[in-house]
Amino acid sequence: MKFSRILSILALGVALVGGLSAQDAPSKKKIAITKIAATDSVKARMATQGVGLSLSSVIEALDSQVYDRVLNSKRFEVLERSDADALAKEAGASGAAFQFNQADYLLTIRIDGFNDRMETRKLASLGKTVTARVIELSAVAKITEVATQRAVASTNFQVSRRQADSLSGNTTEKVGESSDVLLIDITREMAQKISARVSDAVFPARVLAKRDKLVTINRNDTSGIKVGQVWEVFILGEDLVDPDTGDKSREEVPVGTVKISRVTPQNSQAEIVEDTGIDKLALVRLKTDVADPEAE
Repeated sequence: MKFSRILSILALGVALVGGLSAQDAPSKKKIAITKIAATDSVKARMATQGVGLSLSSVIEALDSQVYDRVLNSKRFEVLERSDADALAKEAGASGAAFQFNQADYLLTIRIDGFNDRMETRKLASLGKTVTARVIELSAVAKITEVATQRAVASTNFQVSRRQADSLSGNTTEKVGESSDVLLIDITREMAQKISARVSDAVFPARVLAKRDKLVTINRNDTSGIKVGQVWEVFILGEDLVDPDTGDKSREEVPVGTVKISRVTPQNSQAEIVEDTGIDKLALVRLKTDVADPEAE
């Protein structure tokens, strides 16, 4: 009898430990992305200027690009778009707080600026005039923690693209695939910026391993990280409390810099440039960017 009771107690202990381990184990956060929309003023202005179709094309492309980039960051489990849209719309109509029990975070994106124009330049030295298409896009991305309804981050992004192969005075119009390249490029860049911000706000980049003069960082080839970039490395210090607002944070102590040397579908590697205490799980943040290969 005593033996059976001992076995029962041991089994219960194992179950409790297993349950606690499962709860403490790191896992992907669930995120819902609502349908991207432009502000009413932007839609009205674009309709007046006759470029409403360009705006619609950008919104549709950005919608799928953001979903793709966030999913392939491998930081989140992305929930079905239709569910997020329906619940967000219902909450907005009723004036109630948005509740989506399956999601940890909600990402909303609003386009607050858009321009699609032709720009003409006179080249006096060559005695001719060239015209190029210019597209500018501005959007605000807000990340909300569903459980607390707290805004984790809200960032405004601006992206612009100018047609690389300008039209000469003998060319009056350029349509089709070549002209659409600008729209594709601008939506890809905007989606990349938004996805990177979402990942950094919820899961800051960290050092996964350190071996000799190399470190491995938990950012893959869809995160926007590029060979040649210089990243600063920090470790967390004391707990800090703002005396005015009471906001709590952690001290960040710089311990070195690294230069990205290799990017893979799983993670990235960097060469250590300066090291005064770099260790596993240290935070890393972009310090010096490099141009995209296609933009050079």
